[in-house]
Amino acid sequence: MDMRKLGLAAAAFTLSLGGGATADSGSFGDWAVVCDNIQVCTAMGFGELGEMGSSALLKVRREAGPAAEPTISVITAGTAAASLRLTVDGASPSGLAAVPASPLTEDPERRVTELTPTQTRALLAVLVNGRTLALMEGQNPAATISLAGSSAALRFMDDRQGRAGTVTALVARGARPASAVPAPPLPPVVRPAAAVAQTRLPTKPSSAMQAQLRDCDDDILDLGIEPEVARLAQGKIFWGMVCSRGAYNVIYRLFLTDETGGGVQALELDYPGGEATSELMNISFDPKTQTLMNFDKGRGLGDCGALTQWVWTGQRFEVAHQTFMPECQGVMSDYWPVSYRSR
Repeated sequence: MDMRKLGLAAAAFTLSLGGGATADSGSFGDWAVVCDNIQVCTAMGFGELGEMGSSALLKVRREAGPAAEPTISVITAGTAAASLRLTVDGASPSGLAAVPASPLTEDPERRVTELTPTQTRALLAVLVNGRTLALMEGQNPAATISLAGSSAALRFMDDRQGRAGTVTALVARGARPASAVPAPPLPPVVRPAAAVAQTRLPTKPSSAMQAQLRDCDDDILDLGIEPEVARLAQGKIFWGMVCSRGAYNVIYRLFLTDETGGGVQALELDYPGGEATSELMNISFDPKTQTLMNFDKGRGLGDCGALTQWVWTGQRFEVAHQTFMPECQGVMSDYWPVSYRSR
């Protein structure tokens, strides 16, 4: 399997995490695009994959709605250069001869450079018909990004945001006015329940809970991973019990019990697309914010997959946030686009 692409596995993964009316994503050539549940879309082109991850990432982001304009950011490896020169197939579009390079971020290996609106328009005008984008430091290329698939990715954005055939489209442009573009939907409201004291939590699962783990891996206790235990409310305890593992994912089975470990109930959560599950990979729980988090790794490097958050509202766990990377291109999770959001 080509590890730079999740291929068919990614397609299934995407559908299970957030297809349908809530979010959508696609892969086109060397590009990928993610649109969230309020139709904020991000198209991404990737640099060469090296030991430290991708050498560069180009992100074209656009919010939904008639008045939203696209923005472009470029994430590059750490460099002392004062500016970058962007060239498409060897030619530098007008206005892109010297793009001031931003200071390094908290990540010492990365810097994020935001293009101005004028620079964004100049690059978009030539990007979809080009073959290669080079990020130049003087006469030396700092990174190159294939443009194969960029046109299809931006066309996907136009379609998902209802821009196809309008004057606002990036690729699928037509004569229809901007007023024909639909307004974005509002994100759902998710409010956490009040935090409760975590003192005197049970430390061992009851026999009733252990009985529901009989089909888990025989050697799972050899991992030495403690269960995730938290009090959601007085008399309601959350348990995440390690049940199985893969090459780079630890799978937890989820339960609710009373304070003594009795009244065991399997806990089912919904992913953004509506698929229910009572098992999650790589979890943690923050009792201060009543937030359950998990990391579905697409591979061991952790450069693809999904990071999802659920909030305990007092009645149930509601999906609150998700970031998603459908391509294994060496991009760490700090730079993944949002695929689901709430307010």
